[in-house]
Amino acid sequence: MGNLLNRDEVNCRRFLDALEELPASGNARMSAAEWRAELPVAEEEHAGSCGACRTALEEFAETRNALAGITVQEAGPWFTARVMAAITAREREEEARDGVWISVRKLAPRLVALGALLLVLGGSWALELRKTEGINADRRGGDMVFDSSIAPTWYDDGLGMTSEVRP
Repeated sequence: MGNLLNRDEVNCRRFLDALEELPASGNARMSAAEWRAELPVAEEEHAGSCGACRTALEEFAETRNALAGITVQEAGPWFTARVMAAITAREREEEARDGVWISVRKLAPRLVALGALLLVLGGSWALELRKTEGINADRRGGDMVFDSSIAPTWYDDGLGMTSEVRP
């Protein structure tokens, strides 16, 4: 049964390819039966036995009939040049309108690199400063807030007991 389905699928695919290869009828409107007569014999027979392909043929005929009255003019000799000039003008207009933001977008990678450099330099400077302050902390009293050494007892004079109640 799978083989029959696969064979029908291949036939349907060939039928649709044959529909695509049919030449345009110009301004003449043709029915689905007339388009079916234009197909090769194998695809014409397949259209008689396959409901999905008959539906596709009817939709194809409707589409071709809808497009039959449309005439397409040949592009003039300067068409490409005019289109490209219009595109360029539009790009310049957008660039003028968004000029500041384009500059920011171009400058952004440089600002990121500068920020990273400043972060590395500032971090290494702070680390070296911390090392030299650690060495000098032994010589002087040091800062009680940031120093890792034990603070003297007089330092916590401002702290009181939380259980004290004042009248």
